Amino acid sequence: QRGRLAAAAELVALAEAALDATLAYLRLRKQFDRIIGSFQALQHRAVDCYVQLRLAQGVLDEALHKAATADIDAATAHRVKARCVHAAQLIMREAIQMHGAIGYTEDCDVGLYVKRAMVLAAWLGNGHAHRRRYAKTEILEGAL
Repeated sequence: QRGRLAAAAELVALAEAALDATLAYLRLRKQFDRIIGSFQALQHRAVDCYVQLRLAQGVLDEALHKAATADIDAATAHRVKARCVHAAQLIMREAIQMHGAIGYTEDCDVGLYVKRAMVLAAWLGNGHAHRRRYAKTEILEGAL
């Protein structure tokens, strides 16, 4: 369970770094003689990423607080990993889109973040598997 928490924590850190890099890029890049960060559609997408990042951070913080006082139960580990995978994948997709083609290159840190996030998302079960496991665990615990 602690391995899943560690993977979730690294996913959150990667997502935060990718979002920070993307926001910095949106403040610099010009298109049509305007900074692209001034376009409302990109602002809305950036806010969606920020909200998902904060949700993942909140779930992770709660689990880490539990881990400091007791063992982590399977349901908590599944919930945390599923939430963090979802947030990281969304933020990575948006970061690549907002950066354009440069986001795929090794010259841009976002490309490295995406590759690492893909590995961590699959390690010890992907997001879909953890959502299914969490649902099963909650159903079984609710029946008791």
